[in-house]
Amino acid sequence: MNAPSPLIVRILAALVLAWLAVSPARAGEAPLVMGLGSADSREAVLNTWGPILEDLSARLGRRVVPMVLDDYAGVIWYLASGKAQLAWLGNKAAIEAVDRAGAEIVAQSMTRYGAGYYAHLIARRDGPYADAQDVLDHAGEIEFGIGDPNSTSGFTVPSYYLFASRGIDPERIFKRLVHHNHEENFLAVAEGRLDVATGNSSAMARYKVRFPEESAGVKIIWTSPLIPSDPILVRSELNPGLKKRITDFFVEYARPGKDKSEARVKREAENLAARKWTGFKRSDNTQLEPVRRLELYKDRLRIEADETLTDAERKARLGEVDAALKGLDRE
Repeated sequence: MNAPSPLIVRILAALVLAWLAVSPARAGEAPLVMGLGSADSREAVLNTWGPILEDLSARLGRRVVPMVLDDYAGVIWYLASGKAQLAWLGNKAAIEAVDRAGAEIVAQSMTRYGAGYYAHLIARRDGPYADAQDVLDHAGEIEFGIGDPNSTSGFTVPSYYLFASRGIDPERIFKRLVHHNHEENFLAVAEGRLDVATGNSSAMARYKVRFPEESAGVKIIWTSPLIPSDPILVRSELNPGLKKRITDFFVEYARPGKDKSEARVKREAENLAARKWTGFKRSDNTQLEPVRRLELYKDRLRIEADETLTDAERKARLGEVDAALKGLDRE
């Protein structure tokens, strides 16, 4: 896992120091750092997460500062190195965090769809592409935007349903393929710099508010099956009492409770609405199983299609994948 560049580290350190200057905390305690993957612009992530983290700081009596990174791998690195104690990630990145960075899931965001959301393909409303088959039929003419390789809705889900399940390598079929976050892909399609790109239902709902003119010119041409919504993770080594208080904060956020005024519940709900969320529910690492299964099926299809493998190599690698799938069935 590669560490972020020195320049990125200096920029992020400055952001953290600025946050510390304005956030209340219990004297003498080191702040907690929450890693946030930047599916949107860094400014947008800070604007929507800032009020939530202020409330979490007040609840814990301890500063919780945001660490916004351009890719999910950076957040995973900060968790693995102990430089971040909490994180918000997509499910694909959460698999890496759980398996390699000593993290565990404690809560899951909720949307109007429940504990899930959808991946999309988006295109210009006035463009020629009406559905996913159109895109595949004209791939050689299309400049295509796909997500970060650790993005569930931007990469893993469309990679499986649209490409791997058809034996297609997206790196080979398009006129040009680029990797961007959701906001960059959306704006590139809206402005005509890309023909088609991946996205998701939560992001598209946010962009209708933030970018109404651009949204009017973009259409959804494919929708995936429901994806488990994003988890909140903490480092497994955190003090159990602190871990419970963090979990309780998220699960109780924007819900009526003892000593919570209607005005406070309303304000918390408005904070969540900025991310098109309705609340959180308790969760654990088992929420990752559907995405783990997708990754394994994708690996199986790739191995079957790999003509560079000998029959013995193919049989051995398929055996490993099938054993992992059986392991999920037993859990």
